[in-house]
Amino acid sequence: MSETREAAPARRATPRPTFDRPTVLRRRDTAHHVWGDAESGHVTDRVYVSTGALHVLEFELPPGGEFRHSPSNKTVFAADVFYRVLDGTLVLADPQHGEVRVVEAGEGVLFRRDTWHHGFNPAAETVRVLEFFAPPPSKGTASTYSVNKPDLASVRYQDTRWERRWPMAAAEQELSSKLHVVQESAALWRFAHTAPSHLQGTLVDTEHLVVRTGRVAAGHVEELHEVEDETVLVVTSGQLWVDTRDTCDDFSVACLEPGDGVYVPVGCSLRVLVRSSAPATYLWGAGRATTDDWRP
Repeated sequence: MSETREAAPARRATPRPTFDRPTVLRRRDTAHHVWGDAESGHVTDRVYVSTGALHVLEFELPPGGEFRHSPSNKTVFAADVFYRVLDGTLVLADPQHGEVRVVEAGEGVLFRRDTWHHGFNPAAETVRVLEFFAPPPSKGTASTYSVNKPDLASVRYQDTRWERRWPMAAAEQELSSKLHVVQESAALWRFAHTAPSHLQGTLVDTEHLVVRTGRVAAGHVEELHEVEDETVLVVTSGQLWVDTRDTCDDFSVACLEPGDGVYVPVGCSLRVLVRSSAPATYLWGAGRATTDDWRP
């Protein structure tokens, strides 16, 4: 008698919080989610926003935690994805080519469409990562896309292409890399508006996704400015006051602590202020609008 293989269970859909006006996003109130299975490992998510242009969440890996992939949880997408490590050390691997990157707190890593990726936390502290993802899952770029991708024939955690050529082949390796580690020291810095008391450093800028790090000095104040792309700002240190104005000229004020954020749609306005004696920092993600008929 032949045996029939039981189909893999469907992956649970990630929550998709959407908003039609400027909205404060308290970390404690984010949509909580757990994905994974015994083969892939389990990951806990806190979803800030998942709209038609941008997907932003925070995920955690406990000490010794990891995620790989399984038939129902394939970690390969049709999007630009940027991880910024908030706490701990993330070891990220491309199991198709064997590339392994060690990403420390304060650093980020960008990978683009069709990059298989596995994440590991071999240390004794929890890893927290802020994730920016565009085009977002609502465009069919996540599990809807990955479920139809053929599985990897093999998994590797060592890139043998550079053996007997290291470090001489470092430039070649960087050009062929699928996992791009981004340090804040390599950011493209600018004045956010007209004063050096509010600096922004561009970490990622592609046709789909922009991620910037921001530094706001003590006592800074500025005027409202309209956002060009759908935007999520998440505070990473200090206390940041955020004012927003929507398209109906309704004005809102919020004081954000680390982990809190704000969502601002296109056409609405935003400004930040620091009232305390300590500076504040944040991460700013923006999703570039894609056409309605965009498909993976």
